[in-house]
Amino acid sequence: MLSELTKKFTRVKKLHIISILLIVVLASFLIYSFFITDEESPQNTTKPPTLEPSVSIGCDQVIWKNNTELALQASTRNINAPVFQWRVDGKIAGNTQKLLQKFTIGEHKVALNISFGNKTLQANQSIIVIDSIDGVLMRNASASKNQWGFQTTYKGKNTGVKGVRISIDSSLPQEVNSCGQLSTQGLFSGEHKWNAQYQGKNIASGTFNLKEISEIKFTKINVAPGYMAGDTVNGSMILKNTGTSAIKAFEIKTIIINHNFEWMGDKAKKEYSAQYNSEVKPGEVYEIPIKVTIPEKVSGIRPAGSYTITVNLILNGKIMDTKAVNTEVK
Repeated sequence: MLSELTKKFTRVKKLHIISILLIVVLASFLIYSFFITDEESPQNTTKPPTLEPSVSIGCDQVIWKNNTELALQASTRNINAPVFQWRVDGKIAGNTQKLLQKFTIGEHKVALNISFGNKTLQANQSIIVIDSIDGVLMRNASASKNQWGFQTTYKGKNTGVKGVRISIDSSLPQEVNSCGQLSTQGLFSGEHKWNAQYQGKNIASGTFNLKEISEIKFTKINVAPGYMAGDTVNGSMILKNTGTSAIKAFEIKTIIINHNFEWMGDKAKKEYSAQYNSEVKPGEVYEIPIKVTIPEKVSGIRPAGSYTITVNLILNGKIMDTKAVNTEVK
């Protein structure tokens, strides 16, 4: 609900050694070489879902009287050759995707009509220009296990209030986004204080507590869906500490299955494991690079086949997360 991540809070920590996964991928090609053939796996004929046409012009906003000129922009999806028509307070204001508009003090209604083919879509927005901070407040609630979230309000309604800044404990203030939302960086467990300011004045403050949680999760595993024998694999495993305590050691167990020869049982499956000892603080990202060259031939046989690589992330003997990726070598 309030979980937009603030990128500047996240520090990426890279492991500058060759991952065990490199060995896993390479070893899988070598181990399977005695039964891998040149036959290609059946192609996936499932069609991706069709996205419905949509348009957005952003959230309702409150702006201060000295900053009354706004650059409004339409964001479209799955629309070809759109025709734009902006209206501000019922009057035509422009016919391009972007609109630069000045507003006077008070509330204004912005509407955008988009025509394409024989269809029409509309997006609406409320812009309120104020000269008093009365009515500007802040809601706060848990955004994740190690983050706290904030949402600006105006007269009790969730509204983006441009210029509100929030500080947590002794950190430098951060400005909310255009929708008035902000999520903290990953925090350690315990009590934390927060304060929100607007136009140089305090509008809200409070405290919150986070429980002690040890947790680490996969963010992404980057492996291409297909390779040719002889290609170099440039991928990565990306993990993130989603708890409230520092992670100092974790284990990765990998299972590789060759689907072309699953009928051979355990011969088509291999398992590997590796231990990592490095501190990852709450909110930090840990990246393990994957880089290996696939041999063009192994014992005179081209290493072609379809593979599933399943990776388990283990902390203190407990599986925290599991990701599976598929790839094919031709």
